[in-house]
Amino acid sequence: MSVLVASDEPLKKKRCIRYPEPNEKSPHKNSSNYVGKLNGISKPKFRLKNAGKFASLSQDCGGRLPLVLTDIQNLLLHSFLGNQNHTHPARWYHFDNSSHISQTMCIIFEGISINHWKTFKEKSKFDKLFNNCVEIFTPAIYNGSLVKDLALVPLSQTEKETLIQKYGDMNSAMDVRKDIMMKGEFLTNGEDTSMNKTNPEFNINDNFPRTKLILSSYQLIEENYPVPLKGKFKKMYADYVLSKNKYEAVTPKSPMFGLDCEMCITKAGSELTRVSVVNENYEVVYESFVKPYNNITDYLTRFSGITESSLSNVTKRLEDVQNDLRELLPPDAILIGQSLNFDLHALKMMHPYVIDTSCIYNFSGDRGRKTKLKILAKEFLNEDIQTGKSGHCSAEDALTALKLVQLKLSKCIEFGDSVQKRRQCFKERLIEQASKPEYGMSIFNHIIEQEKTALVVGCDNITGDYHSYLSQAKNSLSNHLKKKKLKKVKLSTVDTVEEVISTVTDSVNDYNFIMAHLKIDDSEHDDVSQKISEVDRHIEHIWESLNDAALCVVIFGGTTEDNDMYSFNENILTPKGIYLADNEVVTQLCFVQFYTFTFGAFDSEGGNLAIRKS
Repeated sequence: MSVLVASDEPLKKKRCIRYPEPNEKSPHKNSSNYVGKLNGISKPKFRLKNAGKFASLSQDCGGRLPLVLTDIQNLLLHSFLGNQNHTHPARWYHFDNSSHISQTMCIIFEGISINHWKTFKEKSKFDKLFNNCVEIFTPAIYNGSLVKDLALVPLSQTEKETLIQKYGDMNSAMDVRKDIMMKGEFLTNGEDTSMNKTNPEFNINDNFPRTKLILSSYQLIEENYPVPLKGKFKKMYADYVLSKNKYEAVTPKSPMFGLDCEMCITKAGSELTRVSVVNENYEVVYESFVKPYNNITDYLTRFSGITESSLSNVTKRLEDVQNDLRELLPPDAILIGQSLNFDLHALKMMHPYVIDTSCIYNFSGDRGRKTKLKILAKEFLNEDIQTGKSGHCSAEDALTALKLVQLKLSKCIEFGDSVQKRRQCFKERLIEQASKPEYGMSIFNHIIEQEKTALVVGCDNITGDYHSYLSQAKNSLSNHLKKKKLKKVKLSTVDTVEEVISTVTDSVNDYNFIMAHLKIDDSEHDDVSQKISEVDRHIEHIWESLNDAALCVVIFGGTTEDNDMYSFNENILTPKGIYLADNEVVTQLCFVQFYTFTFGAFDSEGGNLAIRKS
């Protein structure tokens, strides 16, 4: 997918101020008072953070790291609900003056892929309108759906606690509030499908199956783990090796190994200098220094403990360590470490079964903020590590991460959650929900609760997916918010794509948020260029209808011909929801484009002055 931000003035469009006619109602009650105060007024601005830049189409394909659809959902929520209702910090973009956005438009085109756009972009107007493009994976890669990932918003911890306080527990809340639904793809998958059906017994010391802590395919991508992508992403990790030629299904009795590496700085960047592996009996089963081929410019002794003398007689190279580990690890091994993605990148190895202590333990309440291993060790193990002045010990760090996982397995899946630490009164109730999937409410709940207006438009083969979300939100909140009159939130089903576009353009002035979802049928076009031309025409019509300071999001939903990009080995049968096998993953690549529309003038209260197009 990709995100695009338009320049301040779109192609061949001008804006001028229109004063209200004598008998005409001003769109803002104080508009006439602010006509002379147009200069220097803040405009909404959109720019990419590093995560967005790494996903940008301006990056070479081999170095690009796509986003996920949840990132797009966060942007939509931020744009029309504002900062105070934006519970998930934006990891890939900056929004300045988001309160000045006049409306949000989201248009989804299924049947168009990034390859289509790249092939015909010279004939398209997109490049003339947009400054930034970012690519994202479709939710199919982690067994999700495009509609669900956009429409179903995960509950924040505060929202869950409020519901528990009111109803007693989440099950009771769901009995009363039919708009609360399960959403399975979160940090820890709650489905019992993680258990091996032929051998359901846990390890003797585990209180729940260790497979529940394994990062899903979605999480591996989100946490920047190296994975064996296919198709046009195949070269991204072309010089990496798999930890085994063939894997076996992971089970609750699969062996765990703690792993940690130390690195130095060379002319090529960060490179491996030491690796340690510890088994569940706390035995160091592998320990080796590694000598980089490139000249070392910084041994990072204060962190790694590695000095020039440490490597003076070392002959072992990276490929030797890779071969050793491939020989050592069983085909269902679970690797454990703190931010293990860095270690696997240093090893230039890929492994499907990973437990990351930086993900399963958290103090900040924000999954994006990692708690240091040293702090986790002191808090949960009452152990002091990394105390010497000579740097870290990789064996000690590997063992500590392993102990932390074993401790969590002996407790419950929510043990070590920062929110539980801060709010002890909810601890027991939250633990009762530990083995359940995460919860969410539809985006329509947020729209209705914040008294916004919204329209979803599509043909009959699409709108049914949105109907259940909207009807549940309306039914629940009509009772829940009985003292307030519900704002206009509408689902419109039409017969043709042309009617979808005309409905949107006719309704653009009536809603805070509009979503149009279309499927571009191959049978109606002789070739791909015709499909792109049709999409171009639709975007142009919608663009021309938008109000000033509108944010428009265009999603190209990909095609099935982009499948089969992602697999560790083709015959593996892993539990659904943990790591998906090749025949279970549909890795359609989606293409998303964002652009902020031309911004008009605003008064000092953030209201939109009367403006016309010419």
